[in-house]
Amino acid sequence: MQESIVALIVAYAAWVVARRYAPKPVRQWIRAWTVRVATRLGWTRIAAMVDVSDSGASSCADACGACGSCDSGGAKPGVKQSAITPEALKQTIKRFKR
Repeated sequence: MQESIVALIVAYAAWVVARRYAPKPVRQWIRAWTVRVATRLGWTRIAAMVDVSDSGASSCADACGACGSCDSGGAKPGVKQSAITPEALKQTIKRFKR
């Protein structure tokens, strides 16, 4: 009994790691396989959740910057950027040395 529980935990952990850190084609294959198996088992709600939860990530094109989520062209409106000067760092260090 313990061995089967440990095997289930290890299999689930491997599945979670693969879904998070695997390359995009592997993640898409895992998602499709999960939906297919859940549908075959009659778990339509789970299949719908898996299919919907990852559809937002797949709505962007495969090219970088197609969805505008990273916007490497500059700061997004409403987001402040701050820069620290070497002089400000020196003053801060002097305050902490006292």
